[in-house]
Parts: sequence; C-alpha cells; structure tokens
Amino acid sequence: MRIKRKEGSGRWYVSRFVEEHNHELGYGKLVDYLRSHRKIFEVEVAQLTSMRELGISIPKIYESFAAQLGGFNLVTFTKQDMYNEIRKQRGLQGGDEDYAIFGDVLAFDATYGRNKYNLPVVVFSGVNHHNQTCVFGTAMVSCESQESYIWVLRQFLECMQGKAPQSVITDGDPAMRIAIGTIFPDAHHRCESLHAKLGRFVESRYGVLEFVRNFQRCVDFLRDTEDELDFRSWYGTPVLQTEFVELEKSGWTMFTREMFLRYRDSLKRCVRVRICEFDDSDNPHAYTLQKYRRPEMNWKVYRDHISNRFSCSCMRMESFGIPCVHILSVCVRLDLVEIPESLVLRRWSKAAKLEIHNQCGEQDTAEPSVTYRTRLGAFSQLCKRLGRVACMSDEDFKLYSNKLMSDALFLEIKYGLRPLTDNMTTANDCGVKDPIRVRTKGTARMSQAGGSAPKTKRKCSACGKLGHRRTRCPNGGAQPSPRNKQSLAGRNKRKRTEVTT
Repeated sequence: MRIKRKEGSGRWYVSRFVEEHNHELGYGKLVDYLRSHRKIFEVEVAQLTSMRELGISIPKIYESFAAQLGGFNLVTFTKQDMYNEIRKQRGLQGGDEDYAIFGDVLAFDATYGRNKYNLPVVVFSGVNHHNQTCVFGTAMVSCESQESYIWVLRQFLECMQGKAPQSVITDGDPAMRIAIGTIFPDAHHRCESLHAKLGRFVESRYGVLEFVRNFQRCVDFLRDTEDELDFRSWYGTPVLQTEFVELEKSGWTMFTREMFLRYRDSLKRCVRVRICEFDDSDNPHAYTLQKYRRPEMNWKVYRDHISNRFSCSCMRMESFGIPCVHILSVCVRLDLVEIPESLVLRRWSKAAKLEIHNQCGEQDTAEPSVTYRTRLGAFSQLCKRLGRVACMSDEDFKLYSNKLMSDALFLEIKYGLRPLTDNMTTANDCGVKDPIRVRTKGTARMSQAGGSAPKTKRKCSACGKLGHRRTRCPNGGAQPSPRNKQSLAGRNKRKRTEVTT
C-alpha cells in the first residue's frame, strides 16, 4: 500500500494498493502467534539458560514460564523461539578467552573407541597457567581423511578469530600432519594424548548424545580443578626453603603455585653453578658460568642492562618459560630483591586471565549481550533473595514493591525505554484501594445497594402493641391478643369434645 499527500487540502490518500499481498486479520488468541507479537526478553533468556544447564527440557521450561505468568496465553513467545535462542547460544561469541592466553601450544588429538559408533573425536586442548590440561574445543568426524581434518582445523581457526598456534602437538597421525601443514604452516609439530582424562568420563557404549553430555562433564571437571588451583595460588603463604628469601617471595607473588614450585627448585640449585667470567664492556653484559667441579660444562648468560632482559645458551627460558638455574645465579650475583618482569612469562603468572582484556583489546572481549545476560542472571538471584524476606509481611511487601517500581521507572526513562511524558502510574497513584470487608454470607441486608433496611420493631405477644415485650407489658400480660384468644378458644373446644365422647 502506498500513501500520498494531496496538495492543497493536506489530506492523505491511498495511491496504490496490491490486494495479493494482503492477508486476513488475525483474531483472538491467534494474534499472539504472529512474529511481530512474539518477543523473548533478556530476563527469560537468562532464566532459560540457567534451567537448561540443569538439564530441564524446553517443554518443561515453557510450562514453568506459563505457571509463573498465570497462563499459556500470557507467554510472549513460543517453544520454537526458545529452541532458536538455544541454537543461537551454541555459536561462539568473540572467540575463546582461554585460547587467547594459552593458545600458543595446541594439542590436536583424535580419540578412538569412546562411542559406540567408533567415530573419531578430535579434541583441541592446551596447557593453562597451572600446567594443567584445558580444553579449547572438540569435534566429531565421520572419517580420518585429510579433507575432514582440514575442514575441522579451518572451522576451529574461524571460531578462534584466525589466531594460529605456535606449536601443535598430535598423536602422529599422517592425515593430521598433512592437515596441520596446510592450515598452520608456521607451527611446530610434536606427540601427545588426552585419552587418560577422557577415560574417566566417557565409555565406549555411549551414543553421540551421551558422549557429548559426559564430555562436557570432563570439561567442567577440568575447569573446577583450575578454579581450585587458582584459589591455592592466590591465598596462603608457602614455607620459605632457600637462603634467597626476597627472590623466593617475589616468585611466589608472581607465579602460580605449580610454576612457583618449579621456580623454587631452580633457585635451590643455582648454588651448584658459579660465574667464572664477566664482560661488561658492551651491552648486553655477558656472564660465563660453569658447574661445580665440572669445568667442561659451561653456559653463557646475557643481560641487557637497559631493558633488564636475560637470555641463556641453555634456552630453557625460551622453551619452558621458566628462568633457568644460570639466569637465577646471575640474579643472585646482581643482588636483586625481586625477579625481573622479563623472566615471568604471562601465561605462567597468577594474573594470566586477569589481563586478558588488556592483552587482546576490545575486539576480543565478550559481546555486550553476553555481558548483559550474565549481569541479569546475577541480579535475578539478588531479587529472589530479596523477595524471600520482603514477602513475609504486608508492610514490607508494599514498601519494597513501590520502591522497585519507582526505581525501574526512573531507569526506563534514563535509558530511553519510556518517554518522560508517559502517564504510567502505579496502583497507589490510580486510587485503587483494598475492597470492603464483607462479614455476611449471601445477599444480606447490609450488602444491598439501597443501604441498610429499617429495623423491624417487635410486637407484644399479649396485647399486640409495638414497643415492648410480653414480660414488660403495661397490662401485665393478662389480656391475650386476638391470635392468642383464637388459640385458647380452640383448646377449650377440643377439651369439651373429649369430655362428651
């Protein structure tokens, strides 16, 4: 339909109408099924996500929403919308933060016999800052061909925003080797296996669905172990075991617990080597070290006194990221009280994950929608906690309900979700009050619209007059009323009849 404005009069008219593109209007409850009327809000998405993580099915979650809102007709979305949202969440958003930090070394392993269909399962893993295995992703392929592995590696590279690893470790499969050379031409290729850890969670009798669920259990277990190691690294103080107290304390503050133990071991053994030559005529300064009573075993350590960077001919720092015995001997010779930052590889530090945003930049941070859902889930838990105690009394319920309503209205206006001139008012502003309490049942006189009926005065049963009872009758109750006279005459007549008979 095309609408134009008529010149002169200023009125609008329909200039074109194509009836073939029209459809009948929706009616009744069918209107809610139109796409324009369906909307799943972020609150429902957060609740849907948390319930899905507990293993609750989509139909059951849909019934839960209907029960909360008071009926299926009040739910603003369908079960298909929920399935679409789950499918959308399955895609990686912004890559993987663990891979951004620990993706320099990638273990590419194919496990066999872990499902009843014998489909090869490709696991992409690495080593985190605790020297522990961490899983970046997994894929199930139908065959072990070069084409399959090349496709898997390309998809993995796309998910990780094109970041290629520096070294790749595999189990030596020839097809893997060719695929790695094709997709990661600059990476070094080595041997490794993840079978032992998967064997605790995955069995050969599992189907595809059971395999995925139990593999996720394996990943959750590894992540829980990582959280525990983080706690042990951040809290507590180790017992000092070397004579180089300042350097040992400095290593504890920098390295994770697992890597600190390796650093301390090197610090203990630095007394076994000695510096036999020193050349400071040029930059970097050169140190020649040899092992105790073994003059044939010697090494060269170089130190740039401007940038305070070290290097050693043993190449341990370049290979493992941990300072070697020789470099630490030079640090002792220089009487350093803390380990130089150049000797602390970020991937082995306690703050490896805390610095992800500074290292990767804004483009690798979480999507705003993901951050919003995370905050929403946490805030929903706080609201549940408040509701548990705020609903215990009518006074608290009214107080906090009005407070939340006013705060929500303020924030909606602040972020432009509601216009400032909106006449949206609360229940108290509309003058809605509690209903009148009715004590009687049915349609009693007090509930009639015409007001209360006049009270009927009782008559005296003796004289038949109003205003008093028989016990207080001014005639003493001697004169019976006409009705009583008739009753008395009837009784006397019956007695006479009985005597005659």
